[in-house]
Amino acid sequence: LLIMADSHGVDLRKPAKNFREAAQALWLGHTAALKEQDGAAMSAGRWDAFLDIYAEQDLADGVAMEQDIQEVVDDLVLKMRCVRHVRTPEYNELFTGDPTWVTLALGGATEGNEEGAGSKSMVTKTTYRFLHSLSNLGPSPEPNLTVLWSKLHPESFKQYCAKVSIDTSSIQYENDDLMRPIYGSDYAVACCVSAMRVGTDMQFFGARTNLAKLLLMVFNGGKDEIEGTLLSEPLAKACEAAGIGPDDKNKPLDYETVSKLYFDVALPWMAELYADTMNVIHYSHDVTSYEDLQMALHNSNVHHFMAFGIAGLSVVADSLAAIKYDDIYPVRDERGLTIGFERRHPEKVLPTFGNDNNHVDDIAVKICDKFHQELSKHELYKDAMATLSVLTITSNVVYGKSTGSTPDGRVMGEPFAPGANPMHNRDKNGAIASLSSVAKLPYNSCMDGISNTFCLTPTALGKKTVERPKNLVSLLDGYFGKMGHHININVLNRELLEDAHLHPDKYPDLTIRVSGYAVRFNQLTPEQREEVLKRTMHGSAIASNSHLSSIPHCECFADNPTSVDLALSPTLFDDESDVEEDPEVAPVIGSVHSLETFSSNDGPGIRCLVFLQGCSKRCKFCSNPETQCIIDPFKCPEVAMSDRDVVGVLKKYEHFLSPNDGGVTFSGGEPLLQPTFVKSVFEKAKDMGLTTCLDTSGHGNPRIWSKVLPQTDYVMLCIKGMDLKLASFISGVSEENNKRARELAKYIRDNYKNIKLSLRWVLMKDTTDTDKELKALASFAKELSPVFTHVELLPYHVLGKEKYEMMNLEYPLAGMETYDYQDAVEVKEKLESMGVQAILADH
Repeated sequence: LLIMADSHGVDLRKPAKNFREAAQALWLGHTAALKEQDGAAMSAGRWDAFLDIYAEQDLADGVAMEQDIQEVVDDLVLKMRCVRHVRTPEYNELFTGDPTWVTLALGGATEGNEEGAGSKSMVTKTTYRFLHSLSNLGPSPEPNLTVLWSKLHPESFKQYCAKVSIDTSSIQYENDDLMRPIYGSDYAVACCVSAMRVGTDMQFFGARTNLAKLLLMVFNGGKDEIEGTLLSEPLAKACEAAGIGPDDKNKPLDYETVSKLYFDVALPWMAELYADTMNVIHYSHDVTSYEDLQMALHNSNVHHFMAFGIAGLSVVADSLAAIKYDDIYPVRDERGLTIGFERRHPEKVLPTFGNDNNHVDDIAVKICDKFHQELSKHELYKDAMATLSVLTITSNVVYGKSTGSTPDGRVMGEPFAPGANPMHNRDKNGAIASLSSVAKLPYNSCMDGISNTFCLTPTALGKKTVERPKNLVSLLDGYFGKMGHHININVLNRELLEDAHLHPDKYPDLTIRVSGYAVRFNQLTPEQREEVLKRTMHGSAIASNSHLSSIPHCECFADNPTSVDLALSPTLFDDESDVEEDPEVAPVIGSVHSLETFSSNDGPGIRCLVFLQGCSKRCKFCSNPETQCIIDPFKCPEVAMSDRDVVGVLKKYEHFLSPNDGGVTFSGGEPLLQPTFVKSVFEKAKDMGLTTCLDTSGHGNPRIWSKVLPQTDYVMLCIKGMDLKLASFISGVSEENNKRARELAKYIRDNYKNIKLSLRWVLMKDTTDTDKELKALASFAKELSPVFTHVELLPYHVLGKEKYEMMNLEYPLAGMETYDYQDAVEVKEKLESMGVQAILADH
């Protein structure tokens, strides 16, 4: 190290006197370690905390200006980006994109006293400087910028991180509040996601266990399901004794039998083989390639981790859940080996990991706990402590290619989900439910890291660019508040990725997070790019295509919405009754189409969005026609949901909903058809400190409105048209019916001045965008002061068209084109020129 430094004219025998010398010393030490190592990764550590005191001193002494300090930081980052390893093609197939894992930990907090009191954020100006290098130099995979997230960080820092993530998709986050009590404050992140005390801990690392292939060995008598090679004698004997093998194809797999074989025989056998293999690898490495310089930079007595890993966790959890909750039959070839699986009840919806469902999430937790327990039983090289990671890098594609079909419905060769992720598009309950499932995985059994690679579309975080960082902060705070360990954040449009896949040369700098590191998208193999495109990309909330999509009529359906306008059954909607049910005696039942736990486009913050079943209008542009049918929940229990059920969801996700005025929004359908139900939920939500929002087209009368509005913070009122004949044409109901929306707006203005009222306006070419309509809209909006806030412009789209086809209904606006975004911008400018604030979602 000294000889190398001398050759660059740097004397490392003396302490650094300024920021530049301190940065030079850190870089030379890192470079020497890189040159000596015989491995894949060399993390940088936690340089922001060490370097910042030099920057502050230089600035105070007047020997450097801020741009001088930033230039040195940018130079360091450029050096890190230049590191390359010579690797074999086989290695690059597993870890594509030429990652070097120069992981740089940023932020974190101090320890405080034994109870944790007195801790404070360790974010410095140099933390910002390293993050700012992404703006100065453009996004890049290296260094692997890792923010140690803490509830103690200033809100301004959190929002800055979120903005950089949205702009670059180049940052990963780890839970400092989870790791700090274990490692103290002087730790950093090694390789991808592994916490270690600087100078004190050292990690032995090895490849991962293919847990899905291990499960298939249970069905195949300890044999590889593809080659037929016998791999495990103990498992072969146990399977034979249990009656699992070539003669079992006419009977369903028994969950208790399979579970016992997997947890009591297969995992212990695998743990012993894995531990022996790792011991051989790392003893042999030290004998042949001892890294003495790296050891010289550590403390004298090093604590070792033996880092094991698993791949295919969600595949195994979903497969075991399928066996438990359905009848699964193995399909075997002439060798008696499984080539697939059949379900007795394919129409049945099975629990899958990623939907916050304990029926399957508990299985995933059990797998992690059991495997770690088995690994910990074995003596390890240098008395190392066994740790486990749920992390695949890009090897999930390679592992999947080598694994046969599994009971969860995954076919032979199909990639696994990366790391701890749910399998692609199985996390159907939304972003928050997906995060909550992963957060359940136990860090005490997986201290080498639990990698969650999360994808969001930009509009999923809010209509306006300025709103999105706040909502991403709420997601991160909520996830880490639930003790999630790690998350990669990608904020990308699928259309952009699809174009980059077809034309990689057009996007040389497109960077995405994979599993524990970032990579240039165009450096992934075509197979790996295709796998990324199949991943769940969480978008803004819409009413889901439920079973109701194919049932447009039922015995309680009202074909003519005007007939139900004010004469609905009081037992269902309680419009005319003043009798209040005692909430301690009976819950209030509502007719609910679906519930989305993550919405950022229907009121402030992150919101739980409840789509109610039943509408009093038949709008031609309706995107959710399946919610129009008015269904009695007492006759159709499929749509029945109580106020307590909804509040239970709110409490479950309170960590996510509380910040930034988040809460619950009722949409539909038409919420004001069910005022007692809405009122009851709103009251309970307000008691929790959540905000309430009503998305309505103005059904009802003052008796109905006075039930709901006292508990309402925001109203989003959809006006169909200012000309009543036009409004009647669009809404499919009478002109008299359409007057009520305006009456509701004025009723709010006159009686509930604390409500924030916005008007929603759907833009249809040459229909609702005429000067006459816009002038009338602006004039009406001005009448609603002081409660009016803005007009929200909603360009017409055809996203709901396929639902009409599913329901065998004629699409009312066939031939009408999607409203042009630039035309919508011009409408926005017109309204603003008339003195009315207008909002249009950013692209």
